[in-house]
Amino acid sequence: MSNPSRKTCLLVDQRDDTSCVRCGRWLQGIPASRHHRKRRSQASRVEVHAPSNLILLCGTGTTGCHGWVHAHPEQAREHGWLLRGTDDPTAVPMLHSLYGWVLLDDQGRVHIIEETERKALI
Repeated sequence: MSNPSRKTCLLVDQRDDTSCVRCGRWLQGIPASRHHRKRRSQASRVEVHAPSNLILLCGTGTTGCHGWVHAHPEQAREHGWLLRGTDDPTAVPMLHSLYGWVLLDDQGRVHIIEETERKALI
């Protein structure tokens, strides 16, 4: 399977400030990964490696926050770190350790939203 482009990786890394979006840990020099909010098998070709579908998490798919997201799918969905196959990554709010509740776009930006806006979206 393909990987995100270098440009997309840079957008995601800059947007997330090289920090884990779940715990806020600085990721320089430690195991970390770009996590697909919507699993690769469920995402369309357009959205699979889109910036809105990728977030930085410490650890791997089995360790750190990345491992936690996969081990606790319901709680991860409540925070927007994991999506269902029918979800649009640009339309599902996500709790970001740096910014609070946000919507992600495909240009590598975060749009901070208020709690009332978040509740209206879910």
